[in-house]
Amino acid sequence: MRFWWLTDSARLAAERAAVEALARDEDWLEFTRWKFDDARFAAEAIISAHGRRYPVQLIYPDQFPQVPPWVEPQDEARWSTHQYGKGVLCLELRPDNWTAEATGSDVLRSAHNLLVTEDPLGEGGERAPSDHRIGQVQAYDWGLNPVLIGQRCAERIEAGIALDLVGLRWMAADEVWPILVHDAEDRLLLRRPPGADIHNWRFDIPVFVSARSAPAGVPDRAALVAAADLQPDMASLVLETNAAIILFTGEADIAGFHLMADGATHRRRILVLPDESGARSARSTAAECKRVAIVGAGSIGSKLAESLVRSGLGLLTLIDGDVLLPDNLERHALEWRDVGFRKVNGLKRRLLAIAPGADIRVVDNNLNWQRSAKSHAWQVEAVADCSVIVDATGDPATALFLGALADANERPFVSVEVFEGGLGALVATALPERDPPFVDGRATFLAWCDEQGVAPPEPGPRRYEMLAGDGAPIVADDAAVTMTAGHAARVVLDIVDGAPAPSDSAWLLLGYSRHWLFDGHGHTIRLSVGERCPGTSGEDVEARAFALDLFKEWLDAAKAGG
Repeated sequence: MRFWWLTDSARLAAERAAVEALARDEDWLEFTRWKFDDARFAAEAIISAHGRRYPVQLIYPDQFPQVPPWVEPQDEARWSTHQYGKGVLCLELRPDNWTAEATGSDVLRSAHNLLVTEDPLGEGGERAPSDHRIGQVQAYDWGLNPVLIGQRCAERIEAGIALDLVGLRWMAADEVWPILVHDAEDRLLLRRPPGADIHNWRFDIPVFVSARSAPAGVPDRAALVAAADLQPDMASLVLETNAAIILFTGEADIAGFHLMADGATHRRRILVLPDESGARSARSTAAECKRVAIVGAGSIGSKLAESLVRSGLGLLTLIDGDVLLPDNLERHALEWRDVGFRKVNGLKRRLLAIAPGADIRVVDNNLNWQRSAKSHAWQVEAVADCSVIVDATGDPATALFLGALADANERPFVSVEVFEGGLGALVATALPERDPPFVDGRATFLAWCDEQGVAPPEPGPRRYEMLAGDGAPIVADDAAVTMTAGHAARVVLDIVDGAPAPSDSAWLLLGYSRHWLFDGHGHTIRLSVGERCPGTSGEDVEARAFALDLFKEWLDAAKAGG
C-alpha cells in the first residue's frame, strides 16, 4: 500500500485547493468534508442537478495520481446506465484516458455533467452518449460456458461449406464446460483440436446448422427444431440425440443453442476466435516437412522441444532413457503428473496437448547404454534420418558422437550446453556444407580457451552446479535453462527456415553472470571456428563395385520373394 497523501504532500495540497475552489465557484457543488474511506483519502460532497441533490464521495486510490479517483453515491444507489452496479459512475475521465495532470475536481465536474444530462432523480433526461470500448475479451465470461468457433471455420459455416462439424466439450473447471466447434478442415492443422478423451473429460457432440434466424428466448427442443426448418431426417436426428449444438446463421452473427442430455436447452454465447496462429507461428512448407532429432529430454531438451512445436515445427524425434524425478521439476517443462514416467513419453504427451497434429516419435533409451547392437543401430538410424540433429545432453562424449553422426550423414548439428552454476551457456552449430565437423570445432574452441588463459566451463560434478569462492554451491536455475533453450530454438528454426546465422556466429557463448570471460548478463561471445576443409578420404572403385554387386544381389532376391 502506498500512502500518496503522506509521501506527496504538495499534490495533497493541490487536490484540496482544487476541490474546495470548485465548491466556492460553482453553486452545483456543496463540499461537506474530507475523510478516510476504507483507508483511502476521500471527500464528501453533494452535487445538485435540476433541483435534485446527489450525495457523492470522491475516492482517491492508494496509487493516485497514476490511478484516477472515482465518484460514487455515499450510499448504494442506481442512478445511471453509466454506472458499475450501484457504485462507481462511469465518467469522461477513467482508467483508459486518465492523465496525472487531471485532478479530483475534474472528476467531480464530469459527474455533474452526467447527472445534468440524465436527470435520474427527476423526470429523466436524455441518455448520456456512450464511449464504452469494451472488446470481446474484456466482455468474455468464462462461466457462461461459451461456444468457441475459429474465424475461418465460422466463415465456412456461414457460407454453407463446412464439412463434418463437431463440437468438442470439455470441463475447464468445476461447472464450466466450454464447447469448441470445428470442421474437417480444422482437423488437418498442426494445431488442430484434440480428440475426445474420457480421461481428460473431453467429449464430442454433433453440430447442426440452420440458415434461418434464431428464435427469441430459449425454446424447448421441439420448438428449436421447428424454427431451424431442418430436413425431416435431420430433424428426427436432432430430436433423438442426447446432446447437440444447433447454430443459426440467418442473421449477422451466428447464434447457438446447446441441447442437453436431460432435454433442457440453453442459449450459448458464440465467440468467434481471431485467426492469429498463422501470423504467430507459420513456417514454410519446406520447413514444416523437416524432422528435428533432440537427444536429451531433460531441462534444456524439454523446453527446446516445446518452443519448436509452439513455433510451428510438428516433426520431432525425442531420444532419452531417463525417468522424471521430483527434483527435476524445478527446471523441466513437465510437472508432477509426469513424475515416474520416462521423460520422452511425458514430453510427447505435453507436446501433443499443444499441437495435437504433431508427429512426435520417441526412443526411450540412452544412446550410450549397453544393449543389443541391432537395437542400437536402428535407434541411431532414427536420429540420422532427421533433417537436423540436436544434442541437449550436456555430455561431451555424446555430443562428439552425435556430431560425427551428423557429419557422416551431412546433417546440420546443434549442441546445447548450460555451464556450471548457470554462469552461461554454449550453443554450437556445425553445418555440413560450411562449418568444420563438430569435433574440429570443439578442438578450436578448446585452443581458443587456452589462448585466453582460462579453462573451458563444464556442466559441473553435479549437473549445472559450481562452487563460489567461499565454497557455497551455485546452481543454474530455470531462468538460465530457459534462456539457453530459447537461443537454441532460434538457431534450429533459422536452420530449417534456410537462413542460418553466419559462420562467425557458429559458436555462441552466452553470458548470464559475471564469471569466466563474461562481463555479466547479456554478454555474448561469437566465436568463429573456421571453415570446412575439403575431404581427404580416397576412393576405392573396386570396393565400391563389390558392395554394389552384393546390394543388387540382395535386391533381386527380395523382389523374387514377393
